[in-house]
Amino acid sequence: MTTGLAARRPTQARAVATRTALLDAALETLAEKGYAATTTIETAQRAGVSRGAQLHHFPTKAQLLTAAVDHLLVRRMEEFRDALTRVDPSADLLDAALDLLWSMFQGPGFVAWIELWIAARTDPELAAAVIAMDERFTVESRALFLELFPAQVEADATLYDIGRDFAFAVMEGVALQRLVPRGQRPASDYLDALKQMFRLLLAQADDTGGPTS
Repeated sequence: MTTGLAARRPTQARAVATRTALLDAALETLAEKGYAATTTIETAQRAGVSRGAQLHHFPTKAQLLTAAVDHLLVRRMEEFRDALTRVDPSADLLDAALDLLWSMFQGPGFVAWIELWIAARTDPELAAAVIAMDERFTVESRALFLELFPAQVEADATLYDIGRDFAFAVMEGVALQRLVPRGQRPASDYLDALKQMFRLLLAQADDTGGPTS
């Protein structure tokens, strides 16, 4: 029995490594070439994985790409939590939290996310998976806000949910603008405005026991 378990462990480790390589390669291809040019064959070649192994893990393009974005979401949320634990205790927590959140709307990961959303518009199977992942992101991000500002969220959860969603909408819009280079207002201007808005909400909560309507 022990021998059987020991034999299975290297096989399981190889399977995990193969799956991870495929997911990373899919994200890279999405960001570099877009959804239309991202194929299972291209992904397998980029990952250095055989066609048979790719089909074993992800038989269809939709399964591959939805799993890839889920992989990205888990990794980014872990990075966000880890970065928060390393914030200087003397630093402004609100500034640090919004700066870290903005980092999730930059780089190849965000581009891959947008490519998948656009493709989901005309693909019902893909749309269902992407919507489910977006809902998960909303739940987990709300949990982070609750950890950061427990008293304020408890005082007026609805208002803080709207505030969080507003911050996401602004950041997503700013990030989308930057996918096509042109004359643009600096992203820091929008971030500064968001910080001022949230700081006012926090001040209201401190003064009145909860944000005012």
